Amino acid sequence: MQLSRKIKYYFRKRRKINILEKTYLNSNIRTVFDIEKNKLDFNPSTNPKVTIIIPFYNQLDYTWNCLNHLHTHLTDKISYEILLIDDNSSENCDLSEITGIRIIKNTENKGFLKNINIGIKSSLGEYIYILNNDTEVQKGFLEELFYVFESFPNVGAVGSKLINADGSLQEAGSVFMKDCTIHQIVRKKEVYYPQVNYIYKVDYCSGCSLLFKKQKDNGDLNLFDEYFAPAYFEETDFCFQIKHLQNKEVYYTPFSVVLHFNGVTYNAPKNIDTAKIKQKEELFKLNLEKFKNKWQPQINAIQATSVETRIEEIYHNKEVVFFCSIIPEHDQDSGSNRFKEIIQAFSRIGYSVSLIKKKTFLNDNKYIEFFQRLGVNVYYEHHKSIDIEKYLKKNNANATIAWFYNPDVFVEYYKVAKKCLKKAKLVYDMVDIHHLRYERALELDPKNISFKKKYTQYKKLETISAKEADLVVTISDFEKKYMNQFCDQKKMITISNIHDIKIQKEKTLPFEERKDILFIGSNHTPNIDALYYLYNEIMPIVWKEIPDLIVNIIGNVNKEITDINDPKFIFKGYVPNIEEYFLANKFMIAPLRYGAGVKGKIGQAFEYHLPLVTSPIGSEGMHLVHKKNALIANSNEEFAAAIIELYTNKQLWIELQNNSEQSLKPFSKEVLEQTLSLFNKTE
Repeated sequence: MQLSRKIKYYFRKRRKINILEKTYLNSNIRTVFDIEKNKLDFNPSTNPKVTIIIPFYNQLDYTWNCLNHLHTHLTDKISYEILLIDDNSSENCDLSEITGIRIIKNTENKGFLKNINIGIKSSLGEYIYILNNDTEVQKGFLEELFYVFESFPNVGAVGSKLINADGSLQEAGSVFMKDCTIHQIVRKKEVYYPQVNYIYKVDYCSGCSLLFKKQKDNGDLNLFDEYFAPAYFEETDFCFQIKHLQNKEVYYTPFSVVLHFNGVTYNAPKNIDTAKIKQKEELFKLNLEKFKNKWQPQINAIQATSVETRIEEIYHNKEVVFFCSIIPEHDQDSGSNRFKEIIQAFSRIGYSVSLIKKKTFLNDNKYIEFFQRLGVNVYYEHHKSIDIEKYLKKNNANATIAWFYNPDVFVEYYKVAKKCLKKAKLVYDMVDIHHLRYERALELDPKNISFKKKYTQYKKLETISAKEADLVVTISDFEKKYMNQFCDQKKMITISNIHDIKIQKEKTLPFEERKDILFIGSNHTPNIDALYYLYNEIMPIVWKEIPDLIVNIIGNVNKEITDINDPKFIFKGYVPNIEEYFLANKFMIAPLRYGAGVKGKIGQAFEYHLPLVTSPIGSEGMHLVHKKNALIANSNEEFAAAIIELYTNKQLWIELQNNSEQSLKPFSKEVLEQTLSLFNKTE
């Protein structure tokens, strides 16, 4: 049976990768020749956010084609102006049919570098976007560059993914090696490989498509160094200025895509002869020596001898590899949301982050791109003969942390991690204590065979994981104390759920304008039990006092519960944006009778200043005080009384709401980052 599954998966993998190849690679090479030069009307701003600078020399077809694609893909989301620099073209380059652009015409040929500086000095924008004229920008090219500036800390410049005319990968950022050789990250990589499809830091990106601020922090213009005129190493030096003088980061993003015909303007075939080739080779060598002399201390500090180790070095050799059973569905359940917050926190404190999940395909999972946009290298099947071990040895060999999300994943992967990630500490993230949850479930249903099997299974998995791990992450101090029977307390730390206030209390609806109550939960068995408990034993008592009270139920529990059909018990299913329910309902109800760990729904209520009625199991690990942070009930009568009281007692409702923010203080992102900073000390 297992062999049969492996064979089926092998052929599925080959089929999926064949689809990737056909999707991203094009055997019909794009060309630009005698294009129709239709009239183009641009709509520039008098106060633009960005100035788009395009230098050109002859090759009118390419320049017009470039402007055609700009006209198609520029939107009103970002105000712009377009500035073309005609580098004293010898041909007739008539662009008079194009309105809304500015053209500066040189009286002598100055070369790419000086043309960019001329453009910067003449620009009106806060940002500069330099673009070769032999390019075709793709949809979202500019918005995606700005996304990096808006979403990542301390950004100095951002470059695009450059593709060739046949759809293959031309550039995905570049790095320097110990011997001062330049290595493009594209080597032996296809355009769809995971290593080039997330946002990451680099040494430099090509000036073919590069966004940066017009001014430095001190107010000076961000100019290219004319020491490197007329060409070669100018954008490399510029990115080094940003990194080492301005102390900012240079990023590459795969989500800004630009097709580049590669060197048309200054390398037209008719201009290439033996003498010019030799002259360029000499100029390249001269500017390489200039570059080495200018940046010798920074170059000497580079120790990497491969692209992969240089990227690790750019991240100060801090790398965490997360292993998981599914790509975290952060908008589906609180555990995945906590996982997402931990991943983001590692990124914020300067780690290179990778996410490993076996048997994952790019086009089958919408969450892959979400994490790639956070700066996470998400593994997915991309090569017919590369498996997890080969991938880890090649890309993550020097990782300092291997993080396993839940005991199943730890037991599945920890031996592989020991073999491939020899420097990494093994971190077992319990998520919750699964065997304790099933032990509690058996107290309510002692004859449940499924619960008995899972209790035995998870106790074994969790015992092995706690023993083999270098560090054990519990979700509350209660669980930390409980786990002391299985491992040394010195190797345990607590990382709970992560929450922050989503709306100001003053902007929420008052008590009088709210009605009904809210339940949130996935089809996790404790939630199913809680809903049956609520419907069968609690609400009948409540409805005698408040007969029209409706319970709104959010989450995919409706996939499991099909035998409740009541107009006062409304199953909403999965709701992408649940904010309106937090703001319209009077309070949340969470009558959990068993489970383990900290419950995300509890913190989620506090994020929206929504009062809460829950059980001791629901409040576990949350440091809640009855009638201060929430109402805590322990029987159906107590729950019914609490619901009735909170639904009708305005003063109690206001007191609980006022304490919501205080309830979340132990679960802030700041507390999370302080905890994760301990990993630097344990490495």
